[in-house]
Amino acid sequence: MGKRREFKCFVMGIATASISFFFIFMFTEQYDVHSSKTLPQFGDVTDRTYMNRKPLKTYEMDRSLSHECDKQTNIAFIKPHKTGGTTLASIVNRFGYDRHASFVICKYNRRNGHLRQLAIRSTSPGNILLPPVNRRDGNWRSYRYNMIGVHIRYNRTAMNSFMVPNTRYITILREPVAQFESFFNYMHLNAAVTRAGRPVNTTALEAFMERPDFYLPKLFYDRDKDSRNNQFYYLGFDTKFHEDERMINETIQRLEEEMDMVLITDYFDESLVVMKKLFCWEMEDVLYISKNQRTHRSEVPAELAEKIRAWNRADVLLYDHFNKTLWRRIHEYGPDFKSDLAQFRLHLSETFDECIDSSGLQNPLSRKIVYKAKKHTSKFCKSLTRTHLEMHNKIWKRQSPLR
Repeated sequence: MGKRREFKCFVMGIATASISFFFIFMFTEQYDVHSSKTLPQFGDVTDRTYMNRKPLKTYEMDRSLSHECDKQTNIAFIKPHKTGGTTLASIVNRFGYDRHASFVICKYNRRNGHLRQLAIRSTSPGNILLPPVNRRDGNWRSYRYNMIGVHIRYNRTAMNSFMVPNTRYITILREPVAQFESFFNYMHLNAAVTRAGRPVNTTALEAFMERPDFYLPKLFYDRDKDSRNNQFYYLGFDTKFHEDERMINETIQRLEEEMDMVLITDYFDESLVVMKKLFCWEMEDVLYISKNQRTHRSEVPAELAEKIRAWNRADVLLYDHFNKTLWRRIHEYGPDFKSDLAQFRLHLSETFDECIDSSGLQNPLSRKIVYKAKKHTSKFCKSLTRTHLEMHNKIWKRQSPLR
């Protein structure tokens, strides 16, 4: 579908080159990502000051700016909570499934395969992971995987032992106040506040942030481990260093070297355009329909936001660093970035109109926006609109030895 559209656009561009160029320029400047008539977006087109313009690492420069590069087909996505990660995982999972890839999946978690609180070690293929596709011999020391798309805590040494060589590691970060507010509500942390007693005329989040050290031990299911600096936690940061700024900065610098791409939720489309070029992917590879998106978001008052930032200081430093890194990448992408972003968003809008049944955009009984594919639509549209659990089931059935 995507290649057919691209050929059509190419032919039209030859006939009306000057008009097309003008349209792309104007579309980039005027495209409203929040319009109800287009596919919902995470970010918008915003100029940024390109701070700290140190050169990106050699791999990034060679791969992202060269016209000759190899498509990267082995991707380890480290997925923090409430960062738009389910939407990015849907891209990664679709890409890998279409290429018959082997995924890192917890064999004891049939529902979604996540490995949230399980320690990842070099022995994990023998203990807690499903075997790769078409491997039934039990020789787990030789197991090698192509993709990660579940919640998992980053351990580069262990992961390198069972991921195929030259796997590319990616993650996604979200502005910490918005991320923590979403995490707090999604994980029902308000239950601990209610159980312990909440001051009158305050929300659960406000009460928690008044005395976080008091409420933290009262959280269910080991939530005390990831309820501070949650994004950094899933990138392997040790919780005992929450207030050690030297260790925080050293870990950020290490992640700068180890991560091939850090996407930013607040500039999701911009991030995907950069990743598409970096990994030599096609337009169809990065098209998406938003997943797990809430129907309602609460505004966080300024005073409460400052308390959240202080509590999640490491996440703030992590986010600020990689937000600047993204805008350096955009700067080094070159003059084609705006037109490429506009073309990408145009494809998103067209795909949304072609694939989505607008009569079923929202389930009033759910906290999430639910999209439904049109009847008699294409195979690609069906794959694009699969829920995260539907895609997981397809991956599980292919990879499970009990299929």
